[in-house]
Amino acid sequence: MEAESASSKSSSKISIKNDHKQQAKTKRFTDYYYAYNTSPSKDDSNNNNSSGDNNNNSYLIDLKKKIDQKIMRNNWNRTGQRRRVNDSSTSITPGQLLPEVHVQHETDSMQSLLGYNHFEGEWSDKNSTTYHVAIVFGKSLIQDQISIEYASRIRTLVKMIKEEEGFRPKLICFTGGNKNSTTTISDAAAGYVYFRHLCASQNIRLDTSQTKIWVDKHNGNERETMERVASELWRKYIKSWLQERPLTERLNQHYGVGWHILERRVDIHFTLVSTEYHLCNLNDVHHRSPSKSFLQPLVSLRGLVGSDRWVNRDELEAMDPNYSSSVHVSRTGSSSSSLSTTTTSSSERARFAGIENSVDTSWSFQYATFPFLHGKEDSVVFLGQCYLLGEELTPLLVNMKGVVEQTEFFQRDNYLLLTSIRRSLVSLVEALYTDKGQSIRAGVIKYFQSQGRNRFTKEDVKIIVLLESALLNLGRCIDLVKPAGLLVGSVPAPTWARALDALEKSMNNIQIVCDPDQPLDPEDWGKL
Repeated sequence: MEAESASSKSSSKISIKNDHKQQAKTKRFTDYYYAYNTSPSKDDSNNNNSSGDNNNNSYLIDLKKKIDQKIMRNNWNRTGQRRRVNDSSTSITPGQLLPEVHVQHETDSMQSLLGYNHFEGEWSDKNSTTYHVAIVFGKSLIQDQISIEYASRIRTLVKMIKEEEGFRPKLICFTGGNKNSTTTISDAAAGYVYFRHLCASQNIRLDTSQTKIWVDKHNGNERETMERVASELWRKYIKSWLQERPLTERLNQHYGVGWHILERRVDIHFTLVSTEYHLCNLNDVHHRSPSKSFLQPLVSLRGLVGSDRWVNRDELEAMDPNYSSSVHVSRTGSSSSSLSTTTTSSSERARFAGIENSVDTSWSFQYATFPFLHGKEDSVVFLGQCYLLGEELTPLLVNMKGVVEQTEFFQRDNYLLLTSIRRSLVSLVEALYTDKGQSIRAGVIKYFQSQGRNRFTKEDVKIIVLLESALLNLGRCIDLVKPAGLLVGSVPAPTWARALDALEKSMNNIQIVCDPDQPLDPEDWGKL
């Protein structure tokens, strides 16, 4: 009875501990959904004015509870598939300033990203012997200045270091070169300077002997960036980390013949820090197009990274006098290790297979919220919505490049995504022709006026021309790939190349006029 009671108490404690851990995760998940689902409608605003703040607070509390329940019941779709909502809600109602376009928050990609963190584990879910590496993805500077979005990414990392006890990466990587010819310093270097400034303003002290910094100043896409990170780890860190790990003995048996192997293992966990839409694209591409995944270099680090062979135990001790104290012997049944004896026979030497070094990698996503979807100015919200629609085409772009290179099949889900994004973009562009559209166009010009962004953002006519050109190219792309998308016919190779060209032109036009990013206000430099 006492044993049963002790067992019951133990299981109860474990259950309570797991409940607390799950609640902590749910709180982090709620941060995202709360930000995107608690914007009241006009009707709600009128009701709130009449019923007072108490009803509004009660409404928000109930909404958060429902969101929590939804997250808990969710099965965390990890396929990376996005399903967009296209119904009457995308149309413009009389008096409405902007259409209710379902942009990032109505897709499954964010649930897929959160689900990946949930199942694979964040940094805090790893064991104490794991080596942590943080990677901050850079964003192009504006007039040699940190932008608002880039700053939000770096703030996310600094908040983790400040608020999450125990998060001290062995290596922090800043990435990004001089993508813009008008800048004189790299994105990574500017990000590192801002990171240091934030740490100083927040009284955060980093032990440079424990946390190293690497600034990657080279240009390239995410795949090339990850390849350089993996190369840097292998050249300067992994080998020394392996030497720090203890030797563990493993007995291998095959057809009744057994041999002993000493192994060292290094577990590396990467915390990828960027804006939510960017991380969603990394995750989606990894699931949809594994061969072209931007994260493939991190996967390639896994496995055996070399083995050392010695004849016997005496030679091991000659190479490393402290090796015997670091060996953790694994015994099966009553059998004992051949390496634990004081003498070494010829048969024991034959059964010793040497030392194996192995590496295992994992990663989790730490996102910063896109800061322009909930601005006070309707022109900024308009730009943010258009920009995210263009960025959502990235997984399709990667897939179509694979089709043109004849390394992938076209995925029908991407065709549905393409048609859906075009319909959403049409709704947004149509808003520019309403009575409120003139103020939106004027607001866009005024927003970019101080920067002198480019010749396309100085006149509303040029803005509309570029957006309509983007719609035209998206429509051309849809027409060219429609037989494959609807599974009614094949598409010749030259046609795929033309469709890819149209898609790239469309995405480029959207990025030119719709990226709402601005230089960070000097007054906000030290703020989290």
